[in-house]
Amino acid sequence: MEKSYQSSPLGQEISCVIGNIKKEILLNTEALILELKKILEQEGFKILDIASHKFTPQGFTVFALLGESHATIHTYPEYSSCYFSIYSCRGPTDAEKTFEKIKNYLGSEKIIFLNKNLIPVKK
Repeated sequence: MEKSYQSSPLGQEISCVIGNIKKEILLNTEALILELKKILEQEGFKILDIASHKFTPQGFTVFALLGESHATIHTYPEYSSCYFSIYSCRGPTDAEKTFEKIKNYLGSEKIIFLNKNLIPVKK
């Protein structure tokens, strides 16, 4: 008999814009995909699928569909910045380490925008 799973009553959403990122990091799309995948795996997320798209003349989006929800990066090389977001239903602090590791990989402490929310999934 399959064991019943029950998620946490609180999920965590983090969305941010990070600035002052070296352009070569933002333009190396293959490395961004591999690093996002590596970090998500290190943090125990179950990656169901990864999709990405390069925009013309520049910019890139990578989206990871997770068993626990999703994570995404969208780059703005012309502004040396990117948008990162993650939502996890595993608990109220579950996305924190992933956010810190992404920020460290991008090599910038300049946070232009940061939004952290706890999302109740039950009343």
